[in-house]
This record gives sequence, structure tokens and C-alpha cells, in this order.
Amino acid sequence: MSRTPVRERLSTGLAALRERNFALYAVGQFASQQGNWIEVTAVSWILYEMTNSPLLLGLSGLFRAAPMILLLLFGGAIADRVPKRLLLMLTESTMLAVSLAMGLLALGESLEVWHLYLLNFISGTFSAFSLPARHALFGGLVPRSAIQSAVTLNALTVRSGFFIGPSIAGLTLAFGGNAVPFFLNAASFLAILVALWAMRLPPAQAATAAPRLSLGQGITEGLRFVWRSPLLKIVLALDIASGLFGHNTTLITILARDVLGTGPEGLGLLLSAIGAGALAGMSLMVTFGVARYRQMILTAGALYVLLWAAFGLSLWLLLSVVLLFALGIVDGVWGVTRNTLAQLLVSDDLRGRVMSVVTLVTRGSSLIGRFQAGVLVELIGGPAAVIAGAGVIGAAILGSWRARVSDEGGESAGSGSGTQP
Repeated sequence: MSRTPVRERLSTGLAALRERNFALYAVGQFASQQGNWIEVTAVSWILYEMTNSPLLLGLSGLFRAAPMILLLLFGGAIADRVPKRLLLMLTESTMLAVSLAMGLLALGESLEVWHLYLLNFISGTFSAFSLPARHALFGGLVPRSAIQSAVTLNALTVRSGFFIGPSIAGLTLAFGGNAVPFFLNAASFLAILVALWAMRLPPAQAATAAPRLSLGQGITEGLRFVWRSPLLKIVLALDIASGLFGHNTTLITILARDVLGTGPEGLGLLLSAIGAGALAGMSLMVTFGVARYRQMILTAGALYVLLWAAFGLSLWLLLSVVLLFALGIVDGVWGVTRNTLAQLLVSDDLRGRVMSVVTLVTRGSSLIGRFQAGVLVELIGGPAAVIAGAGVIGAAILGSWRARVSDEGGESAGSGSGTQP
């Protein structure tokens, strides 16, 4: 008798896969994310080996963050005005070519630090257009009743890259050379391109209706929507704190080499532990869903702080892997909750603009966090930087716990979802 509700919840959690277009998107996204994390991990390790400087390693995050921060809102407005599939095919094709070029440079032993900075800058620029388009596209591939399923499954595909990609990067760097990760990422872009080409989109989704607002007015409308949503502002405030001071590849790369004394394969294991934990957490979300958004967000945040601080104190690789696995579970649950809430709050005509604001906060703060981490490590060392960051996130969670969310904002979040905020 107890199995039936679980089967029903699991069926609901997988509902988005019944939609052909979303299933295609999920497969392409899965492959693309493997390549992305292979390249991100490889760039982090190669840069640190080349420069031996936490500051110069962190600077790579700034090169990626700057164009995203400047262009994301514009990219979100564009995503609401042009065919999203066409926009994605253009951005993914360009990034494929850039990764291929980096692989050829590495193969010819001509790869230099400025090449990797340029790679991050170009990736940040095109991600400012592709990320809002991806969010706007997949949210429109399913009925509203399957939004939580789509968000969770999309998050699973993204975090699967964090699980598998870093381990592949570590092994290929250790045994195959610096060029292989770039070639693997270039190949992974083909999967998402094929998936986009194979989708059968109705006219209403294949092209956006002629906009009535200018780009500037459209961006302002998206910002105004976020500002008027108290619950969404609390979520984004926490995301800024965790993005700036939480886990990132810069800090984990530094601690892996300088504190835990491991090589690229050890770095891959540490990063994959986070991805594995996230997959475990999201699998639970697929089965059980979210009951109360605000409580889930704040509780997961408190657990995140404890686990992140414990990682900063760890001196053993195995313990660090276990701690990062647990942190991944908590972070995965938090990510699904936040993204589901954002998708439920916004209507289809505003989705690209509002999700560009959400992406600006989440991706922008995490990329700036890499630079901040490099600076802080130079000043106080890696372990102290982790513990200080955990303290800042804890203070943000305490402030959010005391914040009041209006009944109107909460009801908007829960409408149509059958859940309580």
C-alpha cells in the first residue's frame, strides 16, 4: 500500500519526459554538460599549473563573469523576441568552434595563459545569450503542471555534468594531455545541436510574436517583476551569498593541490563528489517534490554552511570527498527549489527576461566568486577563505530567516503547483 504513492510521485517527477521535445532537449543537455565540466575543470587545473598563482587563477572567473553581467539582461530580452532554437544553434556552434581552436593550440603546445582568459571571455559572452534561451525554451516545452518535473530533470542533466565531467577531465589531463578535454567539449556541442534540430516546435514556440516593447523597456519589465516579488528577492539574495562565498572550482583546485596534496585526478574526484551528491539530492526531488519552498531553501542553506566549513577544515582527501558529496546533496535540493519557484512565478511572455535576471545573479555571483576566492586565498590562505565564506553565507541565511514574505507573493509562487511556499 505504501508503494503506490511513491510510484505516483515518481510518475509525476518524470512527467516532462513524456513530451518528445523535452526528452530531446534533456539528452542534448546531458551530453553538452559533460563537455562543459570537462573543459571547466581542465582550464582551472592548467591555469594553476601555468601560473602557480591563486589570484591569476581567480582572474579567469572575472574574464567569464564580466561579459555575462553586462549582457545577460540583453540576452534575456533577445530570447523573448527571436526564435529560441535558432539563437541556441548560433551560440552553441560558435562555442564549439572556440573549444576546437583551444584543443588545436594545446595539441601544438602553443596554449598560453591569455588563450585561456580569452576562452573564458568568449564563453561568458555567448553564455549571456544561450543560458536565458535555454531556460526560456525548456520551460515552454512542457505544460505548466509539469514545470517542476522539467526544472528537476534539467537540473539533473546539468549536475550530471558536474558528476561525470570533472573525473573525465582529471583522467584525460593525467594520462592524455591538455588537448583532449577541449576536443571532448567541442564534440559534446554536437549533441545539443542535433537535439535542437530534431525538435518539432509549434509556430507559437518556433518564433516569438512581434514584441510591443523596445529592448530597454523589455529589460525594465523583467527587472520590475523580480523587484515586486518578495520571495524571489530572498532567494536571489541567498544565491548571491552562496555564489560569492560558496564552493567553486578555484577554491577546490587550490585546496586539492596545496592542502590535500593531490593531482588532477584528485581534483576531478572532489568535483565529481559534488556532482554525485547533487544527483542523489535531485533524484529524491524527482520522487518526492517540494512541499514548502521557503523552509526547504533556508534549511538546505543552513546545512550547506556546516558542510562547507567542515570541508575547509579537512586535511584528508577521503573525508573531503565525503563532505563534498553531502554538500552536493544539499546544493542540488536548493537549486531545484529555487529554479522551480522562479519558473512558477513567471508567465511565458516574461520567462526569458526574468530567467536572465535569475541567471545573472546565480552565474554572475559564482563567477565573481572565483576571483574573490583567488584574492582571499592570497590574503588569508585557502582553509581560512572557505571558513570565512561559510560565515558570510550563514549570516545571509539568518537575515533571510527573519525576513517577512507577503501572503500575496507566497500565493503567487504556489499557484498551480499544489504546494505551500
